[in-house]
Amino acid sequence: MNGYFQLELRKEGTYLLLFPPTDGGEPVSYTEVSRYLTYINLTDYNAKKLKDLLSQPEEGDGEINTSLEEPTDFLLGAKRPYEETGMMLIFPSEDRMHAIARFYPPSTEGAPLTDADIRATLQREKVKYGILDDAIAAFLENPVYCSDYEVATGDPITPGTHASIEYFFEIEKNLAPALNEDGTVNYHELNQIAHVRKGDLLARLTPAVEGKPGKNIYGDNVLPPSVNRLKLKHGKNITLSEDQTELYSDVDGHAALVKDQVFVSDVYTVPANVDNSIGDVEFQGSVDVKGNVNSGFTVKAGGDIVVTGVVEGAVLEAGGKIIVKGGVHGMSKAILRAGGSITVKFIENAEVYSEESINTDSIMHSKVSAKFEIRVKGKKGFISGGKIWAGSKIVTQTLGSDMGATTQIEVGLNTKMKKQMHDLEERQKELEQEKAKIEPTLTGIGEKVARGMELPEDKMAFLKSVAVAYRDIQEELSENLEAQSELQEDMERSQRACIEVMGDLYPGCMVTISGAQRSMNNRISACKLVKDGVDVKII
Repeated sequence: MNGYFQLELRKEGTYLLLFPPTDGGEPVSYTEVSRYLTYINLTDYNAKKLKDLLSQPEEGDGEINTSLEEPTDFLLGAKRPYEETGMMLIFPSEDRMHAIARFYPPSTEGAPLTDADIRATLQREKVKYGILDDAIAAFLENPVYCSDYEVATGDPITPGTHASIEYFFEIEKNLAPALNEDGTVNYHELNQIAHVRKGDLLARLTPAVEGKPGKNIYGDNVLPPSVNRLKLKHGKNITLSEDQTELYSDVDGHAALVKDQVFVSDVYTVPANVDNSIGDVEFQGSVDVKGNVNSGFTVKAGGDIVVTGVVEGAVLEAGGKIIVKGGVHGMSKAILRAGGSITVKFIENAEVYSEESINTDSIMHSKVSAKFEIRVKGKKGFISGGKIWAGSKIVTQTLGSDMGATTQIEVGLNTKMKKQMHDLEERQKELEQEKAKIEPTLTGIGEKVARGMELPEDKMAFLKSVAVAYRDIQEELSENLEAQSELQEDMERSQRACIEVMGDLYPGCMVTISGAQRSMNNRISACKLVKDGVDVKII
């Protein structure tokens, strides 16, 4: 049993009786004694002497009495005019789901606590839900002082589960093409398309399960955390099941996941060049060009674009991958943009942007950007001139040239990523504020409905509109947080960004790694460049 204390009113003054613990209980602490004395408005005593007696020199320093082994009395001051009744203090938990009581005995001639006293104290402290009658009865039957009693506990929330989607086709392919025995890159056997047959199951949604609210000791409803809701998004040639949890292919073709939308399409084949005889090409699925894409033309595809020949000063935009087996003669006009990876024989005088990675034999005087990696491989793989950026890594055989071509090469965190994160965080704040404004209204009307109250038609219509607005906010919040999570992963990946040069790195290259810059003035062979503090370090 814990040690405890009690007041005794004698002729010569008011005394504090101190009782040591038994059976390994906790000793009396000065903090608890002083709190009790302050509560009953008894403050005119020798605090230092009482601290010394309880071996606790500084209030609240965590030390407790270890020397008090026998009952001891301590003179507090003049005799009080009345006896003290028993007392109870309530300490709510931080989450307001539990009420802990500490009981203190009456003075030696005072009145003990009764059941009515305890309940009056709980009412005064506004604890009105989940009161534990058995705990109160246990104390009254066998009082133990200066010890914790849980006298009320709320109903805990039941957390829900987030929605999830399982895909039944390959959504991640090996992005890097294979090397031939002679060191050249094999652009013929890429096989990067996920083929599906009519009737194939493409995706299955496991819906979110809402959590159940709880109630705290003050009788307030406690809402469970929001769950992320998802829905299956798809293009043409796909059937959604009646319960909206499964997607099936309607045709033989190939499947692609573009952002969070599933596409299945037949491939549109251009048998020769994209030229005056064909015109611009725009197709929901994938496009396979058997010849060249001539200057001035545009090819847009919701899926992949495969070009057997070369791309001149043309524009290619793909929701998925771009593969150009013959290379790009850009003429300072070509622009390639892909939601997936880009694999091309060579890049010359062009702009190339990938939301994944880029693989090529060479890059000359071009603007090239990839979210993840840029790999310039093969026996004579080189980057010369232009401006190159990748989120995590650039690997090349040669960087720059002995002709001194100015080459700007950058990896890692850039200002665009920082701005994206700032915009997402600001939007999240706005959504949280909108959500906080709606919740009280939704909760109040919802409770009335739950109690069986019938609402007028206009009130019910208003409730439905508020519920729809709340759901839309929840969905946008979920999408916003997912976007933040993905961007955070990109930013964390950028902290490990590097540039690897297998062969020679020439003067004239300006290297930037997550803001740190270094101008290369000497020729260096077989090196790796990383960020070291505010500098670029050569390994």
